[in-house]
Amino acid sequence: MFGLAVVHYIEDPFDFARAAGRRNGEVAIAAMRRLADRLSETTGAVSFVVNGSCDQRQRPMLQLEVSGELQLRCARCLAPMNYHLSLNARVLLAHPGALPQDHYDPESPEWIEAGRDLDLMELVEDEILLGMPFSVWHEQEECGSPEGGAARKGSKNSPFVGLATLLEPGQTDKR
Repeated sequence: MFGLAVVHYIEDPFDFARAAGRRNGEVAIAAMRRLADRLSETTGAVSFVVNGSCDQRQRPMLQLEVSGELQLRCARCLAPMNYHLSLNARVLLAHPGALPQDHYDPESPEWIEAGRDLDLMELVEDEILLGMPFSVWHEQEECGSPEGGAARKGSKNSPFVGLATLLEPGQTDKR
């Protein structure tokens, strides 16, 4: 299957960040259980690169890049569709229970609590879940739905077009 010999833990993420460490590897999509219910198929893997650094205020930070191909379901026709995943995320590290006062600052990267060991598979899965679109669909001409998604755009075949004819022009009382 996949040669996942890479160690998926960072023993001390704070030292890793300060030392500008680098870790890369692959994670099997089937191993990400929380992601599985959002997918039409769980074959394949995603690649990741994690770089440690410190931000301009010398706070330990991880920069994460994740890429791969996911099989999602079209919201219109429910058929599988390819989704190219390409994420870049930055997360600041905090000791458990010690989130700083400014952790809700919208200009700042997200904070994560990191203990002695940091599970990279969990971090990768979290970032994928946060970065995925809520709903995806094929282009109208590629969609396998009976109307190619035209009903969503208000075409003549839409069941809602008939409702508009029930109201007389200028009528505002909808009883």
